[in-house]
Amino acid sequence: MTNPNNHQPNLRQAPSDKGAVALDPATLPALDIVKLAQEGHILRAERDLPPHGVPAFVTKEGWDELMKHYGQGKPPEEAARTIILPALEKSVRLLMAKAAEARHKAALEAHVTQGEDGEASQKNSPAVLPRVFTAESDLFPSHPETRLVLVRNADSPVVCALVGTPGQLTALLGQAGHSPQVKAPTTAPTS
Repeated sequence: MTNPNNHQPNLRQAPSDKGAVALDPATLPALDIVKLAQEGHILRAERDLPPHGVPAFVTKEGWDELMKHYGQGKPPEEAARTIILPALEKSVRLLMAKAAEARHKAALEAHVTQGEDGEASQKNSPAVLPRVFTAESDLFPSHPETRLVLVRNADSPVVCALVGTPGQLTALLGQAGHSPQVKAPTTAPTS
């Protein structure tokens, strides 16, 4: 719900973070993040990268939508600094918390099962961890969901997060040569 006092979008509260989850960059789609940024297809979604954080980027289409909707009446630099970036940072933190929780849960489920005798046993197959996360949100006025896709930089093993609406990210991934039909596990909205 949008806060009427400051017109900053809010994501619904995410479940608490269950701790850090290791990411294997080799399991993520490779994109030329530097080229996408230099060509203006993505922009940073945070002012500062937290320690051990994942660099986050928003689609250019998403940035333009946020500026048009929430930055009305302010100079672009002021709107970006005081409204857009704080809202994006909050949204990215909440989505990353959801992503960490989902990855943690998937890793546990993939490695441990409970047998008929009630004893836990290890599975032989490796975990297939989701790399796409969707949450109900009013961040982007054009769509009721915000999506985060984990990718790796093509030239280095750096994991990055891309944020936008499902349609914006589908278009960006398709333009970057990846299947635009990314199947995303949808997380249930939380109150």
